[in-house]
Amino acid sequence: MLETIMQLLPQLSLYVVTAVATHLVVSFAQTLMHFKLGHHPMGGKLFRNHINFHHTYYSKDHLVSKTYIGDEGNNTPFFLIPVFLVGVGTYFVLPFDIFVVEVVACALSFYAHVFFDKEYHVEGSQLLRFEWFRRKQELHFVHHRHANTNFAVIHFFWDKVLGTYRKPRVA
Repeated sequence: MLETIMQLLPQLSLYVVTAVATHLVVSFAQTLMHFKLGHHPMGGKLFRNHINFHHTYYSKDHLVSKTYIGDEGNNTPFFLIPVFLVGVGTYFVLPFDIFVVEVVACALSFYAHVFFDKEYHVEGSQLLRFEWFRRKQELHFVHHRHANTNFAVIHFFWDKVLGTYRKPRVA
């Protein structure tokens, strides 16, 4: 039994590294797209949708609602374009099992982005009981108060990398 586990450990390690690396790449791509396309006129429809809908509805002191308002003007499907392109490209390069790990990690990362954005804006989210979630929510709310900052939804260290990080104001 122990011998079997020891034989599987290198393969399992490769899967974990692939999943983590994929998640970080997807997270960075989402942050970068939000920054460069969602908040700059060069983003065209993405920019107009994001600013005219999401940032108009969730702004200043109106940051949460009883139900998430996200269907109209939602840019989330556009995030699938680079994910799809990377997936198609890596299908021809990676061994199939690693490709499957990458696809699952992409899907989970994409879902996490959508899930957290929704939970940040829904009144009475079950996640509010966790300090780490309240901290991330406040960082996201800084973005809604100061739209040129904190573009990440999950990993705000990307904003430090991009020079767009802003701390929440201490009450």
